[in-house]
Amino acid sequence: MKKILLTIIVATFVSSLCFAAEQTVLPIVAKAAPKAIETRVFTGKIESVSLPDIAKGTKSEITAENEKNQKLTFLVKSTTTIYDAYSNTMLLDSVKKDSNVKVAYITTKEGVNEATSIRIQK
Repeated sequence: MKKILLTIIVATFVSSLCFAAEQTVLPIVAKAAPKAIETRVFTGKIESVSLPDIAKGTKSEITAENEKNQKLTFLVKSTTTIYDAYSNTMLLDSVKKDSNVKVAYITTKEGVNEATSIRIQK
């Protein structure tokens, strides 16, 4: 009687392992990696420079136009580095209209062009 009971227990255990092996395993769905922010470069001539005005709610911006008459406006943040033609740092209020510039920038998810660096060209 003990052998029969032991045989039934072993058979039940072995059969449960077989059924467990047949369970469907769902694939792991990988999340897409966040899209890397691409830095672009725009070369052109300064059309306008806007300094911030808290009373009016305006921010620092520059607008430049390239040889193909494409105009872009760039937000100038406190982290934006500005260099003169001799690679010396300078302030935005020293940037003059009609200066040739090379602007490195990123475009945010909202579509805003943020200047990361501005370099006055000779």
